[in-house]
Amino acid sequence: MEEKQKITVTIGGRKFTFHILPENEERVRESVKKIEEKVSLYAARYSTKDMQDILSIVLMEFVMQYISLEQKDDVKDIMEGVKALDSRLDEYINSGR
Repeated sequence: MEEKQKITVTIGGRKFTFHILPENEERVRESVKKIEEKVSLYAARYSTKDMQDILSIVLMEFVMQYISLEQKDDVKDIMEGVKALDSRLDEYINSGR
């Protein structure tokens, strides 16, 4: 079993420590970078909001993107099934039955 490493990141002005596998460090840091970019964007846009409000807005945006990607994957699976069925129908029709 691979040894986990400890990293500390800052999100919304707060420090968080995570114990992660070394191969996940780049992904965690990239995630934090994207979160911080969105936090900065919304903090500038909504200067009267507190950090919890801003983080909630950022979370909502990322979850909406995630759901959109999930739905695209669902459509992709359906389309692959339709293509397979179409191929089988073509084979059946062309077999002369």
